[in-house]
Amino acid sequence: MRIVRAERIPLNLPFYHRRVSRAMHRASTHGERVWVVRLEADNGLVGWGDDLGWDEYWDFAGAPPPRPAVDHLIGRNPAALMFDDGLGFAPQVAMLDLVARDNGVPVHALLGQKVRDRCPISWWDIDMPHADWAAEARESVVRGYASFKMKARPWRDIFAQVEATMAVVPGDYKFDIDFNGFLLDQARSEIYLAKLDGYCNVGMYETPFALASDIDGARILRERAIKPLIEHFSDAVWAADCCDGFVVLGGVEKMRRDAMLAAAHNKPFWLQLVGTGITTAFTVQLGSVLTHAQLPYITCHELWKHDLLKKRLDVVDGYIAVSDQPGLGIAVDEKAIEKYRVDEREPSPKRLYREKKRILRVQWLSAAGKKRVWEFTTEANYQRSFYAGNIPPFDCGVELEIIEGDRSAAFKKRYARLIAQGR
Repeated sequence: MRIVRAERIPLNLPFYHRRVSRAMHRASTHGERVWVVRLEADNGLVGWGDDLGWDEYWDFAGAPPPRPAVDHLIGRNPAALMFDDGLGFAPQVAMLDLVARDNGVPVHALLGQKVRDRCPISWWDIDMPHADWAAEARESVVRGYASFKMKARPWRDIFAQVEATMAVVPGDYKFDIDFNGFLLDQARSEIYLAKLDGYCNVGMYETPFALASDIDGARILRERAIKPLIEHFSDAVWAADCCDGFVVLGGVEKMRRDAMLAAAHNKPFWLQLVGTGITTAFTVQLGSVLTHAQLPYITCHELWKHDLLKKRLDVVDGYIAVSDQPGLGIAVDEKAIEKYRVDEREPSPKRLYREKKRILRVQWLSAAGKKRVWEFTTEANYQRSFYAGNIPPFDCGVELEIIEGDRSAAFKKRYARLIAQGR
């Protein structure tokens, strides 16, 4: 079998709800740009993969960087390339899909011995006002989810967010709270996690602070927090044995290697592979052969309006069944791909949003009853201030207000002053 056609197809795939668009556009995370890889072989079979336009995450000045080409794959045998992490995630998944289809077996048969027939999956959202998180949780329950990975951010009141969301979910529904290091150190983490431990719906904590930066502190926190402490897999954290589980991501060979080491320490983990229904189908195939891939996986596919499949992957009680059909076990909706296909030079809605001017105001009431206010022009700037410890994190009642730019002289003057201050 040889590849005779290789395409990397750019899409602008809209989010399923306005509240998701609002939050995703403002935040330092991915947007609507999705790249689908389609590999066609000389026997007529087609393999699929997808990944994201991560240029949206980093830079909003000028044109996005070009995506890596896939033309060099033409004429190659996918069986000889499918475990090469250097291909990039989407081409690698498409290779595995092709080889499995050619052999009439599911992708999981190429990856190892299946150990589970269904895999756990979690809803995911970036930080939002607590009413929006509650609305997202309601939607997740309707769609069959039983857990929610929450992006906790210091410009939101995490306790108000948790309480509002608890009010709309069943008692056994779990919140897995990802701080991305914003609690900064062990002492502050201990204070906040001790309070969150008291909420029955709280399930796990991810990266309250950078555990590898303070191994002793991580061990102390692990002993004192009731709920499990999770960290992105690294050799340093694994060797230090300072957490209760891991986040595993990357290329296929890297993930299988990290999964083996996690199993050696008897540590569960979740797979974190962000993409559409195509990526989600692969994640389930991979997770089915990894003994310790026991925690709910993160793919974010639920955020987009369409998952690019003819039939959505059913989530039942927080699990997706593992397909034993050839390849990824899915039928890709090529009509949807054509519907959302764009010229790669066309900006995504997120990029267009971020190119406009606005003021982002972090505010909360002080002990004296007066509002404390910090203003910035981009999320990247207030993130740096919080990471530097220059603003108190997660204060009671803290909120983020977005003031969209207008043509008034007052706004221009205010905006220019913030730019001059590096904010």
